[in-house]
Amino acid sequence: MRLRRDPRYLSELSDSGKTVQFHDFEGDERTCPVRDFSRTGLSFLLEDGSLIFRIGDILKIRFFSYEKEAHSGAATIVHIQDDCLDGKVISRIGCHFENPMDISTIIRGDKIKKLRNEYIDFIQSLAVEDNLNEEFVHLTSHLHFLLSNFRKKVREGEEKISGEDDRLRSELIETLRTMTFEAVNDITLKYCDQFSRITAGFSDSKQHFIHREYFQKALNEFFLASRLFNRAYTKPLGYAGDYEMMNIIYRNDYEGHDVFSQVMSKVDCEGSAALAVRNRREYLLGKILALYNGLEEGCTGKVVSIACGPCMELGDLLRHAGEVKRPVRLDVVAMDQDPRALAYADQSLFPSAENDTGVHIEFVQDNIKNLILGRKKETGRYANADLIYSAGLCDYLSANATSRLISELYQFLKPRGCLVIGNFGPYNPQRFKMEYGAEWFLIHRSEEELKGLARGLSGDAELHMEKEPEGINLFLNIVKPR
Repeated sequence: MRLRRDPRYLSELSDSGKTVQFHDFEGDERTCPVRDFSRTGLSFLLEDGSLIFRIGDILKIRFFSYEKEAHSGAATIVHIQDDCLDGKVISRIGCHFENPMDISTIIRGDKIKKLRNEYIDFIQSLAVEDNLNEEFVHLTSHLHFLLSNFRKKVREGEEKISGEDDRLRSELIETLRTMTFEAVNDITLKYCDQFSRITAGFSDSKQHFIHREYFQKALNEFFLASRLFNRAYTKPLGYAGDYEMMNIIYRNDYEGHDVFSQVMSKVDCEGSAALAVRNRREYLLGKILALYNGLEEGCTGKVVSIACGPCMELGDLLRHAGEVKRPVRLDVVAMDQDPRALAYADQSLFPSAENDTGVHIEFVQDNIKNLILGRKKETGRYANADLIYSAGLCDYLSANATSRLISELYQFLKPRGCLVIGNFGPYNPQRFKMEYGAEWFLIHRSEEELKGLARGLSGDAELHMEKEPEGINLFLNIVKPR
């Protein structure tokens, strides 16, 4: 017999009516928004909560529905999941009640409140443009007009071309695709620059919220045709920046089911932020090759890649080592918390790894939080490294979490070993479209902010900054003294 699960009720992120109060283990009172709830438990959101709580911790909580206490008592933490929201690491913490909650009165009150709120929202939506920047509205409307006409023209062109023989049809499609890309790319760059200028003057989160919502409703029907943009927006693995998104950027091709989709994908892949990611691959390969080429004959070096993703730079390394065949050994530990990323990397690198290159790669599934908190004792696999790098992780971690991660990784270095921490800098021309369109939020940091995260290291660690050619990705290099 199948047990019936209690209905779970979802609270919208914009709804502040459901909150939970408790005292943390340092005695500080906290009030957090509730994400969902049922008769037997709830989940709430807390910045960097995974650094504060563990599964199995017991809290004394008070649950409020629109400022009225609905339940109080002991609750056991049964689930913790991190995500990035508006540039912060937010933990979703699930709790199980010791004593079930009577939610019938809560649901009745919620339905009445929802009806009132929906009607108020309807009235306010009639005048929404009164709260929007006039130039922003004009630009959005004009860009909608341009993209809709391009989409229509491209579809008409494809239909006319469809009757031609294969060779001519291929040439005509390539011409249509290239000309459309050049025009749409120029338009997108110009308009996003203007949008960025306008939104830079917004003073509060509400302004950003209503303009982002307006922008998405008007334009995402076009942007979602892009395979890269679509994956960033829908987040099929639960987060942006997953390994397949990196693969799309690295392929940098016309991908999609029709010419318009292919053009929109290419526009995103040719953006400066995507180019910076491809430059990051070359930068990291250069760091690895400097170690590899500097090894004396018969010696062994060690490299550790944290949040390795698809490991494109390691594929480049294997090809290079297979050509030069130096009489050295290089051990590489590729760590990621996503088993799908590791499986992809293993499969794609396997043919090259079979050759006698002297490069030996070990794939390790581990949780980033274990590293940040120093929880795992089996850290020998990371120890005595000549080079440790992480290039696509800290953009999603808070300053506190990044600083702790740097401190932990620094311990694994050999004397004169180097730790490289990559992060997007303040300059990112694609930032507006990423945030407003795809809700892809990175934590952008300046050179000084990055250096500040490593100033607590013991000893006389040497710090210096490097950039890839676009100047978008910054790389903090930390060298351990002898």
